[in-house]
Amino acid sequence: MTAPLWPQIGMDYARTIWRATDGLPEDTVQAIAESTQGELWIATTGGLSLFDGARIRAFSPDSISRMGANSVFSLLVEKDGTVWAGTEGAGLIRIHGGEVKLFSASDGLTDGFIRRVLRDRRRRLWVGTDDGLFVQQGQRFVRFDATGNVPRMAVHGLTEDAQGRVWAGGSELICIAPDGKVTSFEVPGEYSESRVKTILQTQDGSVWVGTVGGLAVLKGDRFTPLPGLHATVRTMLQTQDGTLWIGTIGNGLWRWRNGVLAEITPHGLLPSETILSLCQDSSSQLWIGTQNGMVRLNSTPVHVLSLPRGSDSDFETLSGDTRGVVYVAAQKLYRIEDGAAREEKLPELGPVSVRNVFTSREGERWIGTDGGGAYRISPSVAVLHYSAPRELTNNFIRAFLESRDSAIWIATDEGLSSIGRDGIRKFTEASGLAYFSTRCLLEDRSGTIWIGTDRGLSAWREGHFIANEATRVLAHEKVWSMLEDHAGTLWFATRDHGLFRDQGGALGQITMRQGLPSNGIYQLLEDRRGNLWMTGPNIIASTPVAQMDGPLPTADRPASVTVYAAPFGAEDAQFYGGRQPAGYLAPDDSVWFPSTRGVAHVDHAAAPPHGPPPRAVLLGIEQDGRPTTTSDGVVDARVTRVSLLFSAIDLRPRGDLRLRYKLDGLDHDWIPSGPDERATYTNLKPGHYRFRVQAFEGSQPEQLSEASVAFVKNRVFYQAAWFYVLCLLLAGVLSWAIYQVRIRQIATRFAAVLEERTRLAREIHDTVIQGCTGLSVVLEAMAVEEAHRQSESSPLLGVAREQTRGVIDEARRAVWNMRSDDGQVVDLAQTLRLLAEQTMREHREIRVEVCASHNIDLRAAVHHEVIMVVREAVNNAVQHSGTGRIAIASMQNDRGLEVQVVDDGIGIASDQLLSPTPGHFGLIGMAERMKRLGGTLKIEAASDGGTSVVLRVPVRSRVRGIA
Repeated sequence: MTAPLWPQIGMDYARTIWRATDGLPEDTVQAIAESTQGELWIATTGGLSLFDGARIRAFSPDSISRMGANSVFSLLVEKDGTVWAGTEGAGLIRIHGGEVKLFSASDGLTDGFIRRVLRDRRRRLWVGTDDGLFVQQGQRFVRFDATGNVPRMAVHGLTEDAQGRVWAGGSELICIAPDGKVTSFEVPGEYSESRVKTILQTQDGSVWVGTVGGLAVLKGDRFTPLPGLHATVRTMLQTQDGTLWIGTIGNGLWRWRNGVLAEITPHGLLPSETILSLCQDSSSQLWIGTQNGMVRLNSTPVHVLSLPRGSDSDFETLSGDTRGVVYVAAQKLYRIEDGAAREEKLPELGPVSVRNVFTSREGERWIGTDGGGAYRISPSVAVLHYSAPRELTNNFIRAFLESRDSAIWIATDEGLSSIGRDGIRKFTEASGLAYFSTRCLLEDRSGTIWIGTDRGLSAWREGHFIANEATRVLAHEKVWSMLEDHAGTLWFATRDHGLFRDQGGALGQITMRQGLPSNGIYQLLEDRRGNLWMTGPNIIASTPVAQMDGPLPTADRPASVTVYAAPFGAEDAQFYGGRQPAGYLAPDDSVWFPSTRGVAHVDHAAAPPHGPPPRAVLLGIEQDGRPTTTSDGVVDARVTRVSLLFSAIDLRPRGDLRLRYKLDGLDHDWIPSGPDERATYTNLKPGHYRFRVQAFEGSQPEQLSEASVAFVKNRVFYQAAWFYVLCLLLAGVLSWAIYQVRIRQIATRFAAVLEERTRLAREIHDTVIQGCTGLSVVLEAMAVEEAHRQSESSPLLGVAREQTRGVIDEARRAVWNMRSDDGQVVDLAQTLRLLAEQTMREHREIRVEVCASHNIDLRAAVHHEVIMVVREAVNNAVQHSGTGRIAIASMQNDRGLEVQVVDDGIGIASDQLLSPTPGHFGLIGMAERMKRLGGTLKIEAASDGGTSVVLRVPVRSRVRGIA
């Protein structure tokens, strides 16, 4: 197919319009220039604006407002970023490094209506005004015209040609040579028609002038009018492809290419027929300033051909033959050949609605219908009709497939049929089909037939359905298209969850997170260049198959995907899918896809070149919704929600733009940006953070830019280290205070208890003990008087005496315990002597000797425990050993206290030490008391007979269990 499909100029461009409702100060755009940062400066009758591809920001510092410089007519952007803006009446504005300066009559510019500004290669700044041509000298401007042989003139056009000559045109046309020589030229046209509006030298060296009367080109030393254009030419631009674009007042946009002048004719392409400015950016896009807004034209390889009866049908499929003839089934059948779409009649079928067309290897045509079954048209036999329920499971045909055994497989809305040499077979869920609603068919190199359905995937091999990893993973997916690429890799396109790759039985998934432009994939094609083509609800895209052969793309290493913009008139096109074939690869390697606006044809060879990568920028930080600047770098400690605003400077359509961000110190992976282009974090912990944002085109993910900002989240006072230290100190002080209060409470309670114990001890001593003592005396007297008698009552008298002594001893112990004070210091040596004297008074037949150091001072509690053990040892010796002598020795040194009680009695048996006699607890009590002191008790037979009791108490012993 060599004939052009679209003779109308302009149909191979995508268009976008911006007006005042989109942020422009006013709709009239008089000049456009690209900044060194990749933004657009836009001069309107209402002021200056900056455009980054997404947002229009008014440039209106107070200094400009005070100047009254609202209407800006011309722009010049220099390589160092300096911007010169010519106003209508206020003079010339210079913007550099954030500083704004106005040049006016006081600086030599005697006319404030600035029409053109030019910086020549000799670094001279030229300014054309309504009244005069000026050149800058130092910080002032000097008038160049109206001197010598240079006439007084209005200047609306300025340019420098390849020879370094400066051309100035307006009411006159002059050429200023590098040596200063001035040459005047006549311009064709009567009177005002010869007034020059714009001047341009093209790549071939031709000098063109746009005038009130039209367009003229310099031939030799004369300007010759260009026939075919009679209108005021306001602006001209030659783009990189050599096309000369011509903007007129009232007659729209024209272009000159290869010696042909043509008007951009599609109705509605431009919002106004008055073209005021033209600009080509670094991405080769054409920007057009009009009287009713700003327009961007993007060259696109996508062309859309409307069908004769319209294209917005319920379905549409595409197929083609080896000659490149394209068949479109959209209720009617259309044939596209030689750039024209014509309806093809099928009288043998009758009034049927055609869904799809398939040509077998034998050249037979199969026609699928919308409710009428399938038709088989063969040159040699009559038309055969297949329908349900005889041959098909359903009469609504969705796809055809010819398998290697020449069987024809037919997918329908409700099931699958196979027509072959062995007869007809029908498949439903009951026979093993994954789901009744079938969508697509594929036979791979191994002979497996794959059936994609609206709920899962089926695989048929050697006469039966089989299960594998692909059928398991895609069991619940809507599989709408399938492809086996040149390397044998299987691709499954799903309606909702992107692409699945089956490479040697290993399944992998690719979604928007890994770089796809959409998770809904309608059709897959592979061209001969190794590109994988896909359509979605409203996209056409391609990606190199080779990059998918190895590891699957990831969020950090996304797939390289090129998205193709729809041309003017088809911007809202929706693509068809779910019925096959929904795409066609032509013999010339171009691809075709059905859409609601017609048939989309993509010539990949005509795709525009890639431009520079987008530039990531940070716009600011919001703290709890309050805007701040990124330069502060501090987030208030009380802030709970931090939002970081970012964008990308990219003048291209943003459908292919990708933004992702990451907060170092919190995020582990890159996070794709949403449409609002902001990242919000709540309840950030205090600390240092760095926020990073990256921007790249989906077709060039390896070429990216990054912007970052570091900030610190302050701590509130209760999060600071000094606060924790202070809290610890306060806690310590508070604990100490509570402890002291507790000690005082315990001491108070202990004093009360001690007082009560003292009272009880006093009462017991004055009553019980005294009575028992008296009784004991009486009994003793009786015992003496009747010692000579042999009375029957003497055993009873002995028992009474023993019991009386026991009661007295126990009472004394109780009194001792009650009167003891843990804080009191008692001399152990003195107590031992008293114990010895008391024992000898009560038992006159026994002699008790004490050998003790002087001043063995012990705390009362320790003293009490020691003396109780010693007393028990003495009592045991008195009562059980039959001794006549008891020796008590005590010694105190650096290691502690040692007390030894030794008698010369009968000794103690070893079994009594191991197992005390039932009912007797003396030895057990002695051991328990020493354990409370942390000391030791040793009882053994003495070397010369008798028993030895040795107790040792360590230095600074406390009675365990006593507070």
